[in-house]
Amino acid sequence: MNTDKEIECVKNETELQSLPLEEELKTEMESQCMVLTYNKDKTIVEAGSFMQVIPLVLKGSIRVFRRDCDMDREILLYYIDPGQTCIMSLVACFGYSISKVYAVTEKKSRLLLIPTTRVREWQKKYNSWNSFVINTFLKRYTELLRAFDELSFKNIDVRIQRYLEDYSERNVTKSIKRTHHEIANELGTSRVVVSRILKNMENAGIVELRRGFDQIEKITIWLIGLRTTKHFLL
Repeated sequence: MNTDKEIECVKNETELQSLPLEEELKTEMESQCMVLTYNKDKTIVEAGSFMQVIPLVLKGSIRVFRRDCDMDREILLYYIDPGQTCIMSLVACFGYSISKVYAVTEKKSRLLLIPTTRVREWQKKYNSWNSFVINTFLKRYTELLRAFDELSFKNIDVRIQRYLEDYSERNVTKSIKRTHHEIANELGTSRVVVSRILKNMENAGIVELRRGFDQIEKITIWLIGLRTTKHFLL
């Protein structure tokens, strides 16, 4: 067994069968795609690479982001959850161009890898796949507009609150295990700023910070009463 990924059979994949696609299309997927299971924090897509397959998440989650290697900074674009695929990968596929983003597994994830040639072919052949691709573009377009608005018009304390709310909702938990550096990277800010605002939120009784986990500076953020309009830029 490879420590990075495990190759699995596509046939009778429960998550695939539950997708709202034609049975004929599912049969083609079983014969022409493969399912791989990746461990947490494994790179699925790198900026500058050509896309040979498009990942469709069956289980787990993928974080898609831009990276400035010179400044050692990142900015989160969106997450890909079960039943979803990556708009940036689709753009690279349709444009026969290189990827402009990185995609990394947020947790252990099972992915259906679809050859790029089939992505284009199925869009013409199957109405359900065409609708799936169009809806993916619409959903991600809305999310990217929101990310742009928050970067342009929202204070960083509001963005941190929104980040914690979204993380809690997506993972169905009040416990968020992240380093200050990880949160700063995803929001395109500095670790010092994140640390200060989280401390202010703790002092206000909004979150509780617990240290001493498996990594240096790893904290668990317990959400106590997050829904608030209060600002923490003091």
